[in-house]
Parts: sequence; structure tokens; C-alpha cells
Amino acid sequence: MFSHEDSNSFNSTTERQRSQSESGLSKSKVHFYVFCPTCKAMKSGKIRVRCHFCKSGAFTVHADPQNWNDVLKPKQITGTCENSPELCSDILKNVEPTFAEFYFKCSEHTSLGEQDGAVPLDLIRPNLRDIPCLACADVSDPVLVFPCQEKHVTCLDCFRQYCVTRLMERQFWQHPELGYTLACPAGCPDSFIKEVHHFRLLTDAQYAQYQRFGTEEFVLRSGGVLCPQPGCGMGILVDSGCNKVACINGCGVSYFYFINWLISTRFLCYSTYFVGCVYKAIISVSVDVRYG
Repeated sequence: MFSHEDSNSFNSTTERQRSQSESGLSKSKVHFYVFCPTCKAMKSGKIRVRCHFCKSGAFTVHADPQNWNDVLKPKQITGTCENSPELCSDILKNVEPTFAEFYFKCSEHTSLGEQDGAVPLDLIRPNLRDIPCLACADVSDPVLVFPCQEKHVTCLDCFRQYCVTRLMERQFWQHPELGYTLACPAGCPDSFIKEVHHFRLLTDAQYAQYQRFGTEEFVLRSGGVLCPQPGCGMGILVDSGCNKVACINGCGVSYFYFINWLISTRFLCYSTYFVGCVYKAIISVSVDVRYG
């Protein structure tokens, strides 16, 4: 049986943080994790609130957030803007209440100002219940909890290995709304990772490859082509009826192309005829289009 994590871990971490503060214990436990653009790494984070309309930090919420949806989705928690309630009332014209906007900051470097934000990694959580990893069975902290109904848990090392393996096999999914992402390895439905910054746990080289593969898949799905010039591979979106393409933002080569879609083999074949001062060649490029 796979391991699972309590879906109300947002409340658990908040209560743990509150009890530690009240008892005077050292805050050795991290409660929120973020990707910090300044540090360029996963770091411990801190949650902040401001007025959704005027962006003032002088804001009092009417109730604490109870789950991640209250934090990540807009207009979930109401409150009072202490900075200029009249201004916010004029903006709203009393059509709706004043809402809170939650955001995160890195807690491991000195703040560089209001714009120095961080991306919340809501699937990475402290392992409060000491649940073992579904892959290696080790108990680690923190862990990644997949967004499936079973809340399957994996340690970060196994998650990185899962990502690298899928990346090398080009088995990421090009989701129409979420982008280039992965689902729970147990095959659970509706378990795609929504926040792609979780893949920043990869090395810089691996993440660059992830971005390149994702871009290529998007271009191909959009009816575009990849420049076949060796060392280029620039994605090109071709206008309907056009049979001459110039790789303007890439290698600069211009060429004629003809496309045949072979349904039986599920392959795209590009027969490309290069025209140059020195050489003429015919190049055939086959691109697998396994989209599941």
C-alpha cells in the first residue's frame, strides 16, 4: 500500500508554528517552502498578507486561512485595509468586500523590498507524521505530497530521480493548461503538478533541458516545426500555405519544406530542401509525436 499525507497539512503546520512560538521553542522546523529567485534555490519561506486592491501591508484579516486554496486562490479571505479603507471602498464602490492577498517571501536572505517575492512550493511539506517515501521507504523531511486523492508521498531525492528519468525518456506531459509537467507516479487520476517551479529542484542543466523539451513539445503541438540545421533546433511557427521558412532568431538559414503526416506510423516527416550558394542537400527529419 502506498503512503499518504493528510491533506490538511496547511493547518497542521500553522498550528505547529503557533505552538512553538507560544512555548518559546526554537523554530527548527520549516513550515513553508518556496523557490527563491534571488537565492535561485528552494528555501524556507514566510507568508505575508496585503490588501488585494491597494497592495498595502497594513491589512487585518477577518479569519485565518484554513487551507492552501485560501492562500493560492484570489479573493478567498476578507479583511479590513488599515492603510486607507476609504480609498479601497471608493475603488470597490461597495460592490464586494475588501479581500486579502497572500504572498510568500524567502526567510533566508534579507528582504530586497516589496517586489522581492518567492514562489510557494505547496506540494513540499514538513513530514509531521513521519510517513515513508513510496519509492525508497525511507522517512525524510521535508517530503513532496502529490496532488492525488491518496496524497502519495515521496522524498525529494526520489522526486528528483523520478523527474530526471522521465525527462531523459521525454515522458513529461504537455498539459494544455499546466504546461510541461508530471503526474503522480502511481498513476492516480487528476494528479498533475500545477506549479512547475517544483521542477526547480533539478540542477540548472537539467532544468534548462526541461525548458527546452517543453518548448519543443509546445511548438510541435501548435503545428510548428523545429529547424533541422545541426546545432540549431529553433522552434518555428509556420503560417498556413507557406512553404518557405527563414530561421530568423536562430541560425538564419532559409529553406523550403513539405510536410507529410503518416497516420499509420504516428510520425511527422519533414523533407527539407536547403538552398545556398555553396551547397544543396535534401534532409529528412523524423519527429516522434507520442502525446499519449
